[in-house]
Amino acid sequence: MKIFVPILSTLLLAMQGLAVVSAQSFEASYDEPDYDRWMYPFNGTPGSRAVSSTFTAYGSEYDFFDNRDGQMLLGFVTGDSVPMGFGPSSYQVTSATVSIMIESDFIIYDPSADGWETYLEGGSADADPGRATVISGAGFRGGYDGWSFNETGLHGPIEVEGRNVYPVDFTPEGIARDISNNITNGFDPAVFGTAQTDQVMPGEIMPMLTRLDLELDVADPDIQCYLRTAMDDGLLSLVMTSMHPAEEPGQGGGVYPDWIAKENSLVAFGYAEAAGLQLEVELVEPSGVDADVDADGLVDVSDLLRVISDWGRCPCCPSDIEGNGQVDVTDLLAVIANWGGV
Repeated sequence: MKIFVPILSTLLLAMQGLAVVSAQSFEASYDEPDYDRWMYPFNGTPGSRAVSSTFTAYGSEYDFFDNRDGQMLLGFVTGDSVPMGFGPSSYQVTSATVSIMIESDFIIYDPSADGWETYLEGGSADADPGRATVISGAGFRGGYDGWSFNETGLHGPIEVEGRNVYPVDFTPEGIARDISNNITNGFDPAVFGTAQTDQVMPGEIMPMLTRLDLELDVADPDIQCYLRTAMDDGLLSLVMTSMHPAEEPGQGGGVYPDWIAKENSLVAFGYAEAAGLQLEVELVEPSGVDADVDADGLVDVSDLLRVISDWGRCPCCPSDIEGNGQVDVTDLLAVIANWGGV
């Protein structure tokens, strides 16, 4: 570090002369998902059902259902609107919002996710009426990814955490985690977004075809990395869940929401909208020069300062030159070693 300090003190004087690399900006609007699917073990019509129901099986007499039993998978192909394949660190998602309509007309609007203890018998009281609907990343198992699973993949074994696609959040260490059983496992997931609407007040019943928006938390570094990776891949997969109770037996007859799918006849006749996505993305194409963090074709003070600014855990950041999810001394040394560009 003694070598680095005089270099930094000298080069800080040159900050006003730093080259500015302009990013390409993309705004994309998707009127319907490329696939939507009710992820429920006994869904006999995957990919073609008119609604997707979200509910919990927690408290059921059966021990082979996930807490988040009824789930909705959404997939948007973004590669036609946002160029793909430049590497996750080349993208910055500045905003992303999913919209969806509810077909039910008896669900209380609750815009805030409830703590896991509020679902326990004798646990903490829920501070407000209703249960929230949330959106999360999608994890895949069984040899699937978003492209191969779509609307035709097999659900997977009917057992706890057996389904082949499931909602994920990220631990403080940045590890993807299945949140399907967060009550049983005793934690509150870091969801990507919570369903909001200005058509009714919290605590009121939502009329049929109320539209709700789920704004994704692009400021969260792990969610941002998930979205950057999706842009690079050209496909954004997300999972909607809620913890509305399903009555026994067989999970039938509960008070839980049904969400409009793109196959719904109300969509076909123009009375309702399928799930949509509003997306804003910035893309800075890599220069191909090693350790050129800002992609201006040079390795100089701007790259050095970017590494210092992003110091610490920074998944999918351009300044993470070594690609280990951390911006640290190894990245700093990479900049120095490649000074001037190669």
